[in-house]
Amino acid sequence: MQIFQRAIITHGGAGSEPRDSDGPESAAKLGMDLMENGKPALDAVVHAVKYLEDDPRFNAGIGSRIRADGSSIQLDASCMMSNGAFGAIACVEGVQNPVDIAQGVLLHSPHILLVGEGARFFAEQQNIPVKPFSSLCEKDAPQSDGRAPSCDTVGAVAFDGEGFAAALSSGGLEKAAVGRVGDVPLPGCGLFCGSAGAVACTGDGEFIALKILAKEVYGWIERKMSPHEAAAKAMTLFDDSIDIGLIIVTMNEFASNARNGMAWSNLTEIK
Repeated sequence: MQIFQRAIITHGGAGSEPRDSDGPESAAKLGMDLMENGKPALDAVVHAVKYLEDDPRFNAGIGSRIRADGSSIQLDASCMMSNGAFGAIACVEGVQNPVDIAQGVLLHSPHILLVGEGARFFAEQQNIPVKPFSSLCEKDAPQSDGRAPSCDTVGAVAFDGEGFAAALSSGGLEKAAVGRVGDVPLPGCGLFCGSAGAVACTGDGEFIALKILAKEVYGWIERKMSPHEAAAKAMTLFDDSIDIGLIIVTMNEFASNARNGMAWSNLTEIK
């Protein structure tokens, strides 16, 4: 049986255009390069997601959605390691790369979830570099020029030869209520990692959260279901009208599945 020396899988969100897979491809290469240079899986997934936050084609970072009040852009992000460490932020405004703060919560906070201005204050306290949302980003928000498809959440999962990590970032639902939080920052919902692998989900956040989907799928691979079987089974938990997608990696396999198409990519190295 093959064993990965390193592996990373990235996605641009449920419903994103498969023709835009060059974005996830570049993100995966960035993450793999970091691992090849000795960085852990956590750094790989965070930098991969950060790359996608900077791509306006995807619903994260500068491609995020405007809320129901017509002006607010509130972002969620999370990351997790296979040792159980978890960090997330929700409803943060004015930040282009919320995944940086989520990583900071994981590494430097006794808490697992910080929201709004509290997350911004934490970043200042920890000297976490925060790239502000530029006026250009706001002017070119996807609702005004149509550049970004209606997709939800970018993500990455990785294995560095020793452990797993996953990261997510979401620009929220267009015209969602101000203060709405989806599955991304909720443990076990949008993502989950353990000794058996890593799972990252995307799609209709309320439905994902109510199923605690990432933890559910992780349980299947922990019980030796293949990633391909697990990714296919996940689709059957939802009505056909529910947009859903996910990526999975284990020590020797990976899989991606999405109901309505999804830009994604992978890079693996075999021992």
